[in-house]
Amino acid sequence: MRFSMKTEYGVRAILELAAHSGRGALQSAEIARRQGIPGPFLDQVLMTLRRAGMITSIRGPHGGHALARGAEEIRLDEVVDCLEGNGRDARHDDRPSGDALVLTRVSEKAEAAARQVFAAHTLADCLRMRRQQPPVFHGIFHPVPAKSRGV
Repeated sequence: MRFSMKTEYGVRAILELAAHSGRGALQSAEIARRQGIPGPFLDQVLMTLRRAGMITSIRGPHGGHALARGAEEIRLDEVVDCLEGNGRDARHDDRPSGDALVLTRVSEKAEAAARQVFAAHTLADCLRMRRQQPPVFHGIFHPVPAKSRGV
């Protein structure tokens, strides 16, 4: 699946807020710095997430942004739907036929399957996945694969 930059940045930003959850609000400049997201664009994304009720914004010198609900309560499909908008579900007026119809039907099945996967994952699940990533090896020697070690 392909996502807009708005969705990619939005998912990265809300995961940053989820990782920071319980430690107060996080300023947008800090999110932008940590995630490498342009500040003005991030502000638009955060406004979209706030309007959807996924994050809250606190004004003032110690203000910032925080999740409006727990990370285990916000599903990834909610975030994607919020940020992608109605364009994801837009269909062309011309109806496909023949082989184009077959491709359309298969694409619709793939989209439905993907939506189920996104609906099955919360922000908390995504944070667990993030922590489970294998460490990056920066040495000059490459680890020997298990097969060649007789494992």
